Amino acid sequence: MSKEKIISIVALIAVLGGVAVLGFWGYNKTDKEVATTVQNVATVNGVGITQTTYDSQLASVIATLKTQGIDTENADNLNKIKTQTLNDVINNELVVQGVAKAGIKIADADVEAQYQRLVTEAGGADKLKEQLTIANLTEAQFRENISKQLAIQAYLLQNIDVSTATATDAEAKTFYDTNVKGQTGAPAYKDIVEQIKQQIVANKQQLLINTFLVTLREKSTIETSL
Repeated sequence: MSKEKIISIVALIAVLGGVAVLGFWGYNKTDKEVATTVQNVATVNGVGITQTTYDSQLASVIATLKTQGIDTENADNLNKIKTQTLNDVINNELVVQGVAKAGIKIADADVEAQYQRLVTEAGGADKLKEQLTIANLTEAQFRENISKQLAIQAYLLQNIDVSTATATDAEAKTFYDTNVKGQTGAPAYKDIVEQIKQQIVANKQQLLINTFLVTLREKSTIETSL
């Protein structure tokens, strides 16, 4: 995928594959207001998404894209980023509302298990603490985010049949020939075939999620002010 192709930073497939360490899904319900006294960028089924929430997410997206070498100051790119970010915060609210309506609850033991996995992935408790400090999150807030993200994962899996997303050898070879082969220092196909298949599956799962989000939007009342 070229750097010029702007994609959603908040890929919901990350929730299916495993909770992100510092996920977007954890912003507090208090950040969204129904009251008209707060400036909103959108309302989703009567729930307002504030300018503050949008601006915070936009800043996070831009910072991430910069680390990937994408020119976020390019006017065309920036417009796409802003549009995608608005769609992301709307999709987030739709999913959060779906979780609440489904009455999904996550057990403390599941949160603890996921927390310990993330400690290991971060390289230990001290490393994770450093990441939380950078993100301006307390451990309690982080655990709350994990609980919310696990609930979202459960909700998505209730509504999406991800078993249909598979990758064949032929698809993997085509992907390699199109995206990897011929590049300087490109690894051999046999060395990365499993990674390629994982990417293909992830792409297909993302398409399933996108389709599900379209159905949520069609059933909802959404207004934007940007």
